[in-house]
Amino acid sequence: MSNAEHLSRQTLEETPARVLAFLRGVGTSAVIRTALAGRGYSSEEHAQGWELLHRVSGYRDPRATPTDATDAQKAIVALDAWDEPNFRVSRAALERLHPEQAAFVFEGLSAQVGAGAVLSVGTFLDRLDALESAPERMTTRNADHAALATLVKRGITSAERMRVRKLVQMAQAIGAPAEAEIDSTADARRADLVALRAWFDDWSETARTVITRRDHLIRLGLAKRKKAAKRAEGDAEGKGGTEG
Repeated sequence: MSNAEHLSRQTLEETPARVLAFLRGVGTSAVIRTALAGRGYSSEEHAQGWELLHRVSGYRDPRATPTDATDAQKAIVALDAWDEPNFRVSRAALERLHPEQAAFVFEGLSAQVGAGAVLSVGTFLDRLDALESAPERMTTRNADHAALATLVKRGITSAERMRVRKLVQMAQAIGAPAEAEIDSTADARRADLVALRAWFDDWSETARTVITRRDHLIRLGLAKRKKAAKRAEGDAEGKGGTEG
């Protein structure tokens, strides 16, 4: 577990602005880039910083071809129609022939309506994948594979699982199943902020060890300009000189 995971919400929310300053400083100074390169800061690391920043900022590359909204909606409709009959068939077969696997696959799982079907079907497929190859189920592998073989006879073949998985991915590509994912949005954003903060902590600490010029640290957002204390003192002396 990284140290960033223990940071307060305020500290995490302040991180994007600090990362932006850091990336801008590195990008506009060859001297800074050269110093950091000696400690492993590469173009790939720089790109990763931008990628993490874009993620927490909700930025989507306009050059990427978005999934057509109509296709996503069609995928949701298909999944909505698929989960109820296939869940019923699968549950009936597993409960009779493989009750332990039935309990695992259908724990807290039921057919849903609309966008909720994207999450329910995705969970169903993930659990079948677990029956197939999850390391933590090694001790029940033979029984798990027998359960999968039973489902194949009911029409849940490997090819069908792949086809339905593609529908799930299509429905999720443009954030279509917002209703199903709304509860996890905050957790996902925090995870992205934690990853961004871990990247920043790594390279800001490294920068402090190889960059000694204060103006460079200021450019990176790692130091602040000193207050014009001398100017204030001069003003005070000037005022004193007018007395008398």
